[in-house]
Amino acid sequence: MLKALVSLQSRVNSLRDEDGNAAEYGLIIAGVAVVIIVGLGVLAAALNGLFGEVALKL
Repeated sequence: MLKALVSLQSRVNSLRDEDGNAAEYGLIIAGVAVVIIVGLGVLAAALNGLFGEVALKL
């Protein structure tokens, strides 16, 4: 995850010009949002499996 953020930040820095600040922040926010969405999806799957196992043991 950290590698992806560093890669995104370096790509944004390479595209930097004085009028692109809003676009850069938009790209960073979009990247962070994607990481959060993927992380929540993984967490949801793990919790679903955990609660499924608990339900079977009851």
